[in-house]
Amino acid sequence: MSKGGQLLPEVLQVIDIVAKHQLTLETGHSSAEDGLLIIQEARRRGVQHIVVTHAMAPEIGMTIPQMQQAARDGAYIEFVYSGTLGPNVKVSIPDFAKAIRAVGPNSCILASDLGQVGNPFHPDGLALFFEALRKEGISQAEIDLMSKTNPAKALGLQ
Repeated sequence: MSKGGQLLPEVLQVIDIVAKHQLTLETGHSSAEDGLLIIQEARRRGVQHIVVTHAMAPEIGMTIPQMQQAARDGAYIEFVYSGTLGPNVKVSIPDFAKAIRAVGPNSCILASDLGQVGNPFHPDGLALFFEALRKEGISQAEIDLMSKTNPAKALGLQ
């Protein structure tokens, strides 16, 4: 995605296409550092809707300060239930709750990232995710904000 701290020309082309067509830009599996570069450049180029894709996944590895910076730069931070499942758990629900509190629910999105064989179906997974977050002290109003309102805003629907 970058070389020597500069985004590759192909990345800039994608950002320009997203801006031109008023699409939502997701950072994908970019590293935390590249994700921050992408967010800053996308904002400079007029992208209105940005999501940091599963920021706490090991391949992304955003720290709380990096997530806070991304949110200050106008991106939503996505937390996905699938990372908490299976024999190789990547992140815990308490870790998510701590990050959500630090970043603030206004800048967060909850998603399932499910669909894999052996995992719950999307609706079931989301229900389990929301229940686990409530047990960590995240309110239903915050869950509604992060699972309904913020995704709609990120897609430019509100």
